[in-house]
Amino acid sequence: MSTNPFKPLVVGAPRSGFALLASVVIHLLHRVERHADQRQEVLNILLRGVGDHVANRIVEQFSSHGITNELLYNPNFRYLVGGPKWIPKENPEFACFRKYIGVKGRGDFTLITRHPREVLNLDEIVHSHTDPKLWLEHPEYTDYTKFASVRSPVDILNSSVFSLNALASEYIQKFIPPEQDNDNIRQDLALYKFTDLNFFEGLVKFLSGYFEEFMAVHDRYILMRWEDLIQHPVPTILRLADEAGLEISEDYAVGIWRKLDHVNLTQSHKHNYRVGHGVVGGWKNWITNHHLAMIQEYGLGKHMLELGYGEIEFLDESNYTPFQKKVSTCIDAGKIHDEFFDPDLFTFAFNKSNLVSDKFPFKRYGWRDHTQIERSIFTDEALQNEIWDCAEQACGELNALINDYLDSSKGLEGEAICKLLERLKTEHRTTLGSAMGERYTAAFEEACARVRHGETRHGAIVKARRLAGAAKCRVARLFGRTTSAGVTGVTVEPPRLVTAEAACNVVEYMGNYYALPHALGPVELEKQQVEKLPGVLVTGNREDALSYAKEYR
Repeated sequence: MSTNPFKPLVVGAPRSGFALLASVVIHLLHRVERHADQRQEVLNILLRGVGDHVANRIVEQFSSHGITNELLYNPNFRYLVGGPKWIPKENPEFACFRKYIGVKGRGDFTLITRHPREVLNLDEIVHSHTDPKLWLEHPEYTDYTKFASVRSPVDILNSSVFSLNALASEYIQKFIPPEQDNDNIRQDLALYKFTDLNFFEGLVKFLSGYFEEFMAVHDRYILMRWEDLIQHPVPTILRLADEAGLEISEDYAVGIWRKLDHVNLTQSHKHNYRVGHGVVGGWKNWITNHHLAMIQEYGLGKHMLELGYGEIEFLDESNYTPFQKKVSTCIDAGKIHDEFFDPDLFTFAFNKSNLVSDKFPFKRYGWRDHTQIERSIFTDEALQNEIWDCAEQACGELNALINDYLDSSKGLEGEAICKLLERLKTEHRTTLGSAMGERYTAAFEEACARVRHGETRHGAIVKARRLAGAAKCRVARLFGRTTSAGVTGVTVEPPRLVTAEAACNVVEYMGNYYALPHALGPVELEKQQVEKLPGVLVTGNREDALSYAKEYR
């Protein structure tokens, strides 16, 4: 097990295996000492308490107009750092987040929020779909271990056509009968996206731009090809760990893949994974030569060759599936297939990002201080601007607290941070405090309590080292063998990690073996009666502990 702090960063185009790679890397975090920065940890605790201020204000504003169930605002995007995220090149001390918001019968818009860059660390790993070069050059990420996902551009584009965004997913969950929630929805929507060549070209142009930038720097990332993970998951996971300087067992890699193999990984967005698909080469049943020619024209073929995918493989049209024949017939006749049983769902399913959209009639708006309406087809502009005003004010209030904390907390630890939190709680009470009530106070109290009790990861590390040193001195004094320089002779060994399985660690301490589920979080064997915690096994037999951990789910 590595003892160096592991700070991972994941970059990848949408539909490239990005979520899979991020999930693998999150599991690798269990194998290392995590980076412990008390200043950042306290900010994270605060933001988990008050970070939904912007989303809550948006929901309240819609509700004041009687819009509740009709609102499409997926929980994934209500989370402060939820949604696609990036660092703007023109202002790299900030991070931007895209939120997708719609109302049944009125269309939708994308809202961009901007916050100090440090909020990116609220997630377990820093991750982004954009700007692979920027992440390499940004001074705050030089010591991060950088991973990137790639996939055949043909497969990415095919997957993009069949993907359902979070707006469409939310609509289906709310308004489509369960018996109609099947692959026919994706196929009917894909008929439009394949037959409107302006739409498909927008996808190709966006992806071509990403690959041009990525391929210039791809050798500076630990690369994961989606196809390798799908076809050879365990060797691929082992290689990723090895290239990151981490040691994992084959059993641990098997356990990771068992959790990730062809399942939905995007929480409240229930339709990110297309059930029954995600097969290497599956695009050959859907895409046509019209589309392959466009992919070739935009230069993606050269990147396929460099990444080991070979040349673009044109299809034998005599073997087209019925779907491909329908698409090809429409294109040859100059017809766009835009017939769909639910106009609202059709509107929400139209790609709002990852698309060069200059040929489509979106309304576009400039930046305010903290927010932007990026693209809109919302039919009620007055209501849209009211929501925008609300979001701008709420973002400003939240950013004021974040900036005050970051500006004042440099170099502080322990009680000094608690004193700062007390001051900030008072200073922001009339804005955030007034809007959030008891939750505002509770967020500050929790942050202070965890600092004072050593319950941040940073505090736990400091406390563990102090306790280990004290234990050594106590035992040595018992045997009369201490010196002014410290401990000689008998010592008490701190807990030692034996292995980390997919869902459970095995730790050796004081002659026993402890199987500790990851879900428990940090455990202090020196202080806690862990036998009473859920899922824990304590045994004097090493093999029993190892067997239990391997089977634990």
